[in-house]
Amino acid sequence: MTDAKEKKEIALNLSRAIMGGDWKQVDKLLADDFQYTGDGSMAINKQQYVGFMRGNLCSAMTDMDMDFLRVLVDGDLVAVDYTNKMTHSGEFFGIPATGKRVTATGQFMREVRNGEVYAEWQTTNAMGLVQQIKGDLQK
Repeated sequence: MTDAKEKKEIALNLSRAIMGGDWKQVDKLLADDFQYTGDGSMAINKQQYVGFMRGNLCSAMTDMDMDFLRVLVDGDLVAVDYTNKMTHSGEFFGIPATGKRVTATGQFMREVRNGEVYAEWQTTNAMGLVQQIKGDLQK
């Protein structure tokens, strides 16, 4: 049985492994039947999630520095409020690399059982991130 402290570390270690490009650790932490739902989109499976994180996010954003501002554990659920400072180093949803340092903000909830993450629900301030990249922020 995994206690609250262990569940918290498993949930956070998944983010750390993604940011560090430790794909073997990512694979180990995700259950085979893992499901991810983000920003109102359809759920995707483990392979699709790893493909997005590795092929899209981590190729477009580098030098990631994620802060876990608030972390709450309730049963099998770990909820996290985060900021992620990163450099826009590659194409991101059709936007060419700018070299800008940007900050993503959002929340995710991960279901942790038996030492693995079985599900994740996430929301990110995508509009704010794109505005930072494009330089469209109002002054």
